[in-house]
Amino acid sequence: MNYIIVTNSIDRTSELVSRSLRASLNQKLPPLKVILIDQREIPLSLPEDITGHSLFERQLVKQKSVSSARNSLRIPGEADWIFFCDDDGFPCNDYSEKLQKIILGNPQLEIIAGSIVREDNNEFYSLRHKKGGNLKYFRNTKNLMGSNFVVKVKTFNDLGRFDENFGAGSYWGSSEETDFCWKAYFAEKNLEFFKELIVYHAPPFNESTKTGFKKAFKYGMGKGALVWKWLGRKRKIKVCYELFEMFTVPFIQIVRGIFTLKFQFALNNIAIISGRIFGLVKAAFIKK
Repeated sequence: MNYIIVTNSIDRTSELVSRSLRASLNQKLPPLKVILIDQREIPLSLPEDITGHSLFERQLVKQKSVSSARNSLRIPGEADWIFFCDDDGFPCNDYSEKLQKIILGNPQLEIIAGSIVREDNNEFYSLRHKKGGNLKYFRNTKNLMGSNFVVKVKTFNDLGRFDENFGAGSYWGSSEETDFCWKAYFAEKNLEFFKELIVYHAPPFNESTKTGFKKAFKYGMGKGALVWKWLGRKRKIKVCYELFEMFTVPFIQIVRGIFTLKFQFALNNIAIISGRIFGLVKAAFIKK
């Protein structure tokens, strides 16, 4: 299993990034390299036990978006697989052993998605991950999240890597991992979700109402643009499922928030719907 672990970072603290890198460097079945794509103007200061490790490599890039940074990745020639991990998350201790078992037991697979679990309470970050679901069904494709997935190097390149219009720091600001998963799905690549392949993640931070509203709107805008890309431009009829879900789910959440007196929760879902409508309409009139 010739694999590399890749973490990109632009604004996380040294403590969070170091924790992620140490967990990667300490895997029982070590990767060929643990690569940090450092997007800072001034390189992140890291402790000696990481920078002096023989498997650690830092790649400095000037790109501000997560997609363009990951696309700039220089992959060692002997690597067959890439494991993408978030800088505020870290793989479970036996991640590499579970991954090897999955790869050996499923030689047809080209993309492997894992679950995200909160480090503070061991709960799944997403109800989708808690439920699981086979990625051969379109409704489950959002189980692939950018903070925990593994892809064959050849498949990553064959799919054209990430669409740089999507993702944090890009024009649309979100949805790059779902876009990548849909590219793989419609290209009929072999992909699957494995709940036991865990990346632990820092809990969500409490945000002000204003900050939460703006963030929810931005993420919603990216989702709306993504749906237009695949439904309006590429004419993939299955994306109608996402079109329906992306409005009904936040509407239900708004009602739920009002009745439970969780008004910030309701406001965030209003922002999500507004952003999705805006992104859908805007994407229909521009080429990005």
